[in-house]
Amino acid sequence: MNAEQTPSSSDKESPPASNRSRADVSPGKRTDDRPRTGRVSSGLALILATIAVLGTGYLWYTLVYQRQDLLQADVTGTLARLDSESQDLRKKLAEAGDQLALAVETQDTMKTAIEKIQADLGRNRAEWIVSEAEQLLLIANRRLQLARDVSSALAALRAADRQIELLASPALLPVRRELAREITLLESVERTDVAGISLKLGTLADTVDRLPLARELQVAVAQAPQVDSGAASDSPAREMWRDLLSLVRIRHHEAAQKPLLPPEQQYFVRENLRLMLLGAQHALLQSHVATYRQNLETAEGWVQEYFDPESQTVAVVKSDLEKLRATAVMTEMPDISASLEMLRKVSRRREP
Repeated sequence: MNAEQTPSSSDKESPPASNRSRADVSPGKRTDDRPRTGRVSSGLALILATIAVLGTGYLWYTLVYQRQDLLQADVTGTLARLDSESQDLRKKLAEAGDQLALAVETQDTMKTAIEKIQADLGRNRAEWIVSEAEQLLLIANRRLQLARDVSSALAALRAADRQIELLASPALLPVRRELAREITLLESVERTDVAGISLKLGTLADTVDRLPLARELQVAVAQAPQVDSGAASDSPAREMWRDLLSLVRIRHHEAAQKPLLPPEQQYFVRENLRLMLLGAQHALLQSHVATYRQNLETAEGWVQEYFDPESQTVAVVKSDLEKLRATAVMTEMPDISASLEMLRKVSRRREP
């Protein structure tokens, strides 16, 4: 019902024929123009979209690749910087290696020098100790043989043994063994104060000039005149004279009296006595016991014969000579030179 009513209404409302023809022509043209415009718009939109896409792609490409270039440049710069730093580090490492090698070489050189110095010091120390021990043994031999000083010789031997002990060298054990034997030998020797006796003889020799000769104190007594036996003995004067003569003691000597010595001979008497005392001193130090005793006996006889027996000084000198002559003196001292010879042989073997 509605469908039927629709045409009628269309007919009612349709324009006139003149207008219909105009209307028929215009819509047809519009109908033909609309697809063409749509196509143009679509193409334009497509072009614009393509351009936009291309622009966006180009922009994206530009941004991405520019960023990539920047990153590449940054990476390249960083790599170059790292490579430069690595080269610097390698160079420094090489220099450090050279310095380390030089330091090691210097250290080795210093170590070798120090070892050489230590060896030299050790060798010099050993040589010094051996030399000092040799000097001590030489002193011991001289004190024993020349001065007969057993105490000093013992002290020197013990000091030498202590010095050799510091080295702790097996090569020196025979020397120490010989030293022990010589020390034991000296300890068993009867001690004689040779130095004291020698000094005493020197003192007596210095006293000679102060000893008064016998002629210096002699008083020449004039012979009394002979009294006539026929004269009167009862005279008081003669009796007084006899009393005076009784005070004079007259000694009769069986041996002939020696004449008084002139001054020049007095000098020789003193010098001869001094030489006898010094000769006894020398004989004592040389262990010539017979010569020592003979010189003492001669000196004692000269003191008794040529010097005033009433002088206190002469009496003291004579007493000292008697005591010295009675003092026991050894005929010889033991030989302690073996240790010295052994040490010298070891020292010669140690020399380079």
